[in-house]
Amino acid sequence: MDFITDNDFEVQVRQEILSLLDGSDEKTAVALAARMATDQIRQYIGGRYDCDTIFAAEGDLRDHFIVMITIDILLYHLWAKRAPRKIPEYRATRYQDALDWLKDVGSGKMQSALPQLPPDEYQGRIVIKSKYTPNNYKY
Repeated sequence: MDFITDNDFEVQVRQEILSLLDGSDEKTAVALAARMATDQIRQYIGGRYDCDTIFAAEGDLRDHFIVMITIDILLYHLWAKRAPRKIPEYRATRYQDALDWLKDVGSGKMQSALPQLPPDEYQGRIVIKSKYTPNNYKY
């Protein structure tokens, strides 16, 4: 759990709930869920943003919104493992909000202050569209 620290959970979940979701003293499930959440975030925004820089930051240098959605995703995965049919509605909503934001930022629909990849490493796609439909190849 390099990117997410124990103190980060204080805002979003009580320690008792976190202990129930993990069940181990070493917090191995939390650590695994944190790695899964950061990998999931990388899949959504990695083609546009420098995820190595984002997740290498420590302390107050971290993007606090990324910390928040990482915890949202992490907690959703822990709930899904423990009680998939009893995931609290607010957890499912926060998870879906995090995914929607990641999709929008990853596709370029929404701007973010995250560090972007250099132009030569950018893995985005270019889509050329027109509001007019082609008519015999005359535009």
